[in-house]
Amino acid sequence: MDTFLPMAKEALSFFTFTFAELAILFVGISMFVGILQIYIPAEKVKKLLSARQGRGYIVGASLGALTPFCSCSTIPLMIGLLKAKAGFGPTLSFLLTSPLVNPVIIGLFWMTFGLKATLVYGLLAVSMAILISYVLERLNFQRFINHHALTDHATPANTRPLAGTQPANSSCCSQVEPKTPSCADNRCEVQIQTDSTATLTPSIPFASLPWGDIFKQSVQQFKQFLPYVAIGVTIGAVAHGFVPQTFVAQYAGSDSLWAIPIAAIIGVPLYVRVESMIPIAVALMGKGMGLGAVVALIIGGAGASLPEVIMLKRIFKLPLLLAFLVTVFTIAISAGLLFHLLY
Repeated sequence: MDTFLPMAKEALSFFTFTFAELAILFVGISMFVGILQIYIPAEKVKKLLSARQGRGYIVGASLGALTPFCSCSTIPLMIGLLKAKAGFGPTLSFLLTSPLVNPVIIGLFWMTFGLKATLVYGLLAVSMAILISYVLERLNFQRFINHHALTDHATPANTRPLAGTQPANSSCCSQVEPKTPSCADNRCEVQIQTDSTATLTPSIPFASLPWGDIFKQSVQQFKQFLPYVAIGVTIGAVAHGFVPQTFVAQYAGSDSLWAIPIAAIIGVPLYVRVESMIPIAVALMGKGMGLGAVVALIIGGAGASLPEVIMLKRIFKLPLLLAFLVTVFTIAISAGLLFHLLY
């Protein structure tokens, strides 16, 4: 009982903080995506992140490297990219890169392990994310996306008439330019004189955005993921509160090659952000854990946390979900082996 109560308190504290953090981040990022959908046409997103252009993968990975999100926080933005018809491969490269490489992580990694180790870590994580995303795209794994889960949300804000805009069949033809009006029986048909790929973007002041609608839609989207978030965070809290660091050091602390895949597997239920994992890794290294196993633990825990996997189960069908897990483990084990050989 003397040891159970502190562990239970730690688990409860972890659950409360993590659940609140995820709720705020999920709703906040969903609102941010909703605003972007109003101002940035879907065709532009589709063009920038097109899988047919090699630069789409680089753009996706770069977007991931610039967004300091944890594995769960990337999901609302990933949903927005998929809704905007972004390429599957570039979107997957964003999903893989975002929790592993960002300015905060790179800075902490540099201060902790040095410049050389940081460059190796960053280049390996980004390059493998791009390569595996390309392979999965070529294997047509996008067919395993559950599109019903993407369209089962509230109607995006930019699909409704917004303040200062009118639909094309409105009674006032003069609101849309350029046009050729043809009005009959008090109805107005507007013919847009532009190419087939053009998209009208509402010119609406930032202060006049329908903030209430955007917020309600973001909350509604979070409610649909709420059971998955609760289950994942609960499992993560139990692992965090009741699995001591000595357990990790015991089973992944040797200098053998087997310690690397074991560390990658142990990292998944821990659900610790890379920013938090790096200081923990220093403590584990002090207990005899090798750097290769530490890197595998970091990537495994940050790249495929249980809450993220449970949330992705709503969007990814089983073959794609398994491919995602294999991808993260492949990156984790490859990076761990490389660091084991170099250090």
